[in-house]
Amino acid sequence: MLDDRGTTTTEYALTTLAAATLAGLLLTFVAGGWVEQQLQKVLRLALDLPW
Repeated sequence: MLDDRGTTTTEYALTTLAAATLAGLLLTFVAGGWVEQQLQKVLRLALDLPW
């Protein structure tokens, strides 16, 4: 039978690493200006609609 001690700790460590990596990628993506440009386009389109 295999020894499962430390498995939970490893799972938490990998999950934390994955979350930090995704947060870093998201921050880089948002800070790049593309998101801001897209939001400005959406707002411009919304404000130009004939109500």
